[in-house]
Amino acid sequence: MKKHFFSFLSAIIILIGLSVNVEAADYVYLEPGSNYSDTLTSSKDVHWYTFNTTEDNSDIRVYLSNTTAPMYFEIYNSDMKRIDYSLTSYLSSLKADTYYIKVYPSGWGNSYSKGTYEIVTTYWNGQVNHDTTTHEPNDTREMAFNLTSGKKESSLISNALDYDFYKFTTNIDNGDVYVYLSNTTAPAYFSIYDSNKKRLDYSLTSYFAKLKAGTYYIQVHSTSWSNVYTLGTYDIKATYSTPTVKQDTTTFEPNDTRENAFPLKSGVSLASTLENKSDYDYYEINLTKAGNINVGLTNTTAPTYFAIYDSNKSRLDYSLTSFSRQLAAGKYYILVHSNNWANQYSKGNYTLTASYPNVDKKIEPITLYLNSKKALINGKSKTLAVAPFTKQETTLVPLRFVSEELGAKVQWDSQNGRITVLLDGTKIVLTTTSHYVEVNGYSKRLQVKPEIINGTTFVPLRFVSEELGKSVQWNAKNGSITIK
Repeated sequence: MKKHFFSFLSAIIILIGLSVNVEAADYVYLEPGSNYSDTLTSSKDVHWYTFNTTEDNSDIRVYLSNTTAPMYFEIYNSDMKRIDYSLTSYLSSLKADTYYIKVYPSGWGNSYSKGTYEIVTTYWNGQVNHDTTTHEPNDTREMAFNLTSGKKESSLISNALDYDFYKFTTNIDNGDVYVYLSNTTAPAYFSIYDSNKKRLDYSLTSYFAKLKAGTYYIQVHSTSWSNVYTLGTYDIKATYSTPTVKQDTTTFEPNDTRENAFPLKSGVSLASTLENKSDYDYYEINLTKAGNINVGLTNTTAPTYFAIYDSNKSRLDYSLTSFSRQLAAGKYYILVHSNNWANQYSKGNYTLTASYPNVDKKIEPITLYLNSKKALINGKSKTLAVAPFTKQETTLVPLRFVSEELGAKVQWDSQNGRITVLLDGTKIVLTTTSHYVEVNGYSKRLQVKPEIINGTTFVPLRFVSEELGKSVQWNAKNGSITIK
């Protein structure tokens, strides 16, 4: 009966955390991040450790690993008042103080006569020297490894209890932050914390959000390893908004956020690669005046889509192939991302093209004369290869000459007999064998088919006024046509 009473009393003492007296010679001092191994030689054996922190509200991380018998540890403050206990690990932010750790057996009975273990304690002591390969010691937020925006870091989780902390600082309010975990060889996840150590979110793969300026922490940890995995490698990358960014001219990275988007010029195609299924590629376009914007995604080697956002970061639309819409002047963003890759694709190539009104330049008036090779550009004379003419009571004018003088880009596909005209975000496709012309994806009919004479393509004058959006004046007295 007395034996049961004293066992019960011992349990009560453990639960309420009564003070414990220990001689200085009985404990081992633990350096931050160091791994200490020892053996409990009996079911009554107890080991004591100590360490001290120098900064209030700093993280303390303790874990037991590679145990060969059941055991747990307790942590005490300088008054020898118990703070907490665990079978495996402990993480908390505590005030600057001296702390003690007690390691002892748990329910050995007659099953175990001894048990080995390893104990690691990581805490802030005013300095840290990270290993260049593993980034250790980084088990606490104060000892987190600093991430450069857009730079991938590779490391490993050394056991199921290992914590890896990283940090970054952004000085742009409401700026994008994108974090992703990839190439994991064992199940892992990450959590993101703000400067007050409040967890914002967690994910197995990626995190994207608009955050205020400040310092943030990323914790990488194992998940559901059980006894299947002993360690796991991974890649971690954080792209956060910065006032200036130096981007690779081939990959356009880092461009995982809208603030770091790569400028996309009108009519210029960019070929790039999604390096994994979590990769984000952002591009930026600036419309100096209202007009039509056309975006095309081609040459994809893995399922891919794109989305378009306005300057307030509100998504306007998305597509697997193309987008065309009349938009107001302003800044817009295009996101290219993987689409349901699962485990079928490791990377994917693509080509992105956008045409839009990006130059608000003054267009000089063009004057042509019916049945004459003479042309005037702002009063200056030019000579045409072939003169404008009339057919079926319709005046036809040289397409390339007029289009290029108006600032349009003209592309000729000789194999398919197709002509593409790009002007102020308007995309026009026509052939010399059809009355129909395609304008921003919609079909329209011309009153007369385009015609080639001596290598020059002619189109109806109404085409210029209606499809290129210019005004046309006809002077019957001298047979002149003015386009402006």
